[in-house]
Amino acid sequence: MSSLKKSLIALLIASLSVSSVLASESGTYFGFGGGWSGYKAKFTDSDYYIVEDETSGTSETKSYDESDKGYKIYGGYQFNKIIGVEASFTDYGTLSSDNYTQKPQSLAVYANAGYNFLNGQLRPFGVLGVGYLKTHQSRDILDDDFVTLHAGGGVEYYPAVLKGMGFRAAVEGDFNSSSERAVDESGNYYSSERFWQRHVLLYLGVQYKF
Repeated sequence: MSSLKKSLIALLIASLSVSSVLASESGTYFGFGGGWSGYKAKFTDSDYYIVEDETSGTSETKSYDESDKGYKIYGGYQFNKIIGVEASFTDYGTLSSDNYTQKPQSLAVYANAGYNFLNGQLRPFGVLGVGYLKTHQSRDILDDDFVTLHAGGGVEYYPAVLKGMGFRAAVEGDFNSSSERAVDESGNYYSSERFWQRHVLLYLGVQYKF
């Protein structure tokens, strides 16, 4: 057999092998996860305050920093061992301060990029995309809904013996920056102070790939 034929046969075998690996790593998947949620909000300049009750003028705070439990429902399509696209619904639980409560929920669509190890069983990954979050706040202090940057990362594990069943440990969040009305220590109001919000969920998930 000529060296050219041997090279062509070797190339064909390699191509088929790669195709079969990519085919086994691609597919549609759905999952559910639950864990610990956190909410952080503050003005860029710590001299400004969030006014919680304008009528009494007695309740002001520099920031919110609350936590609870939440859950996530997610699904997507893995194109190959590197890239996929995913969508999710996240409920961040009930996040309460002394006289203000949020029950935030978000919908997000984002890319999922990572790489497989251990014959496709282990996959560290990161996510990046956009979300839409509704706070369901108890009082109209902040914007009730807004577009977010959805980002995070984690690791997935698909044991070969479970035939498509996998597990995920990850942290993901919705991040938003806006301009809110603020009051300084002298009681003067400003309307252009930069305000940051961060909703984060650290979760463990179970998923299945078809």
